[in-house]
Amino acid sequence: MTAPTIAVQIVNYKTRTYLDQCLRSVTADLVSSALPHCVNVLESASGDRLQEIVASYPHARLFESDVNGGFGAGHNFLASQTDATYLLILNPDVQFIEPETSARLVQTLSDNRGAAAVGPRLVDVAGEPQRWDHGRLHGVRAQIALRSGHSHWRATDRRREVAWVSGAVMLISRDAFSAIGGFDEQFFLYKEDEDLCLRLRRGGAQVLYEPAVTVRHVGSVVARRSEELVRSERYFIEKNLDGRLSQRLFEKLHRGLPRVRL
Repeated sequence: MTAPTIAVQIVNYKTRTYLDQCLRSVTADLVSSALPHCVNVLESASGDRLQEIVASYPHARLFESDVNGGFGAGHNFLASQTDATYLLILNPDVQFIEPETSARLVQTLSDNRGAAAVGPRLVDVAGEPQRWDHGRLHGVRAQIALRSGHSHWRATDRRREVAWVSGAVMLISRDAFSAIGGFDEQFFLYKEDEDLCLRLRRGGAQVLYEPAVTVRHVGSVVARRSEELVRSERYFIEKNLDGRLSQRLFEKLHRGLPRVRL
């Protein structure tokens, strides 16, 4: 049996309403591309009944957990269930809306041997860009944001090396994911994708943003960003930034320059 090229990973927590549409669009895309694939879904102790939905997709498997360990822990578990070349990490509230989305993301990594992860442009249901689909790496404004523990977003139409891409849709080399130990499970929700990408870059790999590929993402369907974001930001800063005084200085600069294009 041919090993899958892509293992789709979805962690469900009270998102049953969105899951079927997500699976339908993603599996149709994968089937049309002829990429060997599997789909792994984790029901993370939310009480959603997913058996009927998942069973309707031939390459899909359902796993169920008695506890909700958070986004990162769920995806670490799913990654341990496959030997696929690539992991396609998805939120259940995304839909593939363009032909060959998965194939083009795979091609991006294949064409850039130094890259370990890639993310597409994310748009909301109205087609408007989502300002948290990536964080810039290069430029003064980006560096101020990164040194404060945050990030700088700016719309772009060309592929770029970036600081991070959103875990809502991220294609990552399984070997690279395993080499850094996957997601840090101390992040329950939010910032885990930034931390993962930072560790990839510190290991010498590139993270790419590919705006030529667009995916629809509803966003914030489980929790309001403020509920977990503050705790995750605090942990991210404590873990990854040296020097609280320096971080506070860059924090002030970051907060004070929202309109500066540097």
